[in-house]
Amino acid sequence: MSKTSTDDVVRVGSRVRVQDADGEDEFTIVAECEADALADRVSAESPFGRALLGHRVGDRVMFRAPGGIMGVTVVAVR
Repeated sequence: MSKTSTDDVVRVGSRVRVQDADGEDEFTIVAECEADALADRVSAESPFGRALLGHRVGDRVMFRAPGGIMGVTVVAVR
């Protein structure tokens, strides 16, 4: 039996682990006023945060960064 869950969808408050060519990173998606790069808190209003919202484990996510278009794969959502 297949279980559909919204728990694995990236949303504000989610702890997300992503993988790119350089390895894995983990951070929390937060409101803009709570963002803090040194504390691994990414704003949901940033290009990266906006791109991740609504995605699930296994999804490939592309976003615009200062260095150009970047991509990550979502490997975990808590």
